[in-house]
Amino acid sequence: MVSAIVIGVAGTHSTGKSTFCRDLKACIELKGIRVVTIPSFGARAVLEKIPVLTHHTYDSTMWFIERTLEAEQAARANAEVVLVDRPVIDAVAYWNAALAYRGASAVACEAKAVNELMLNHCSNCATVIATKLDTSVVLGPGRDIDAVFRELVDSHLHELLGRYSIHHRVLAPAVREVLLGELTAELSS
Repeated sequence: MVSAIVIGVAGTHSTGKSTFCRDLKACIELKGIRVVTIPSFGARAVLEKIPVLTHHTYDSTMWFIERTLEAEQAARANAEVVLVDRPVIDAVAYWNAALAYRGASAVACEAKAVNELMLNHCSNCATVIATKLDTSVVLGPGRDIDAVFRELVDSHLHELLGRYSIHHRVLAPAVREVLLGELTAELSS
């Protein structure tokens, strides 16, 4: 089995995660490196009637975590680099944001379980990239437009990163190209 480098790209919806993953994959594949991208499971969740966005629950969070971990495990066998579009920390941030949005609290044992999974997954990532919400960027068609919830996800993601001292890099429009170049160079060396 190949010991793949795992890079997680997390952030609230419509902040450029998937586009960044696509562009990073193209750059490092040009260097002859085998890359597999683990996509977001949001569309599949909707089809399977899994609660998403403001309706996230513990069970839906675990569903996202399990799908991500399964896909990542399979990808590690065939890739030198695995790009995870929406790593485990993303699911936890969305759940925390949904709870805050609804004025609810997590059950302690459920919070402990997802936080432990998140910390284990983050420790397996060579790099965690966290987008920073830029509200001046216009949302594309068909996107969730609830500005309050988007901001909650962004703040909960960065709160988790800080609370658990998770080493990460911030992806914002102003540093996108620099970060793309740095990661390409690091992964190619």
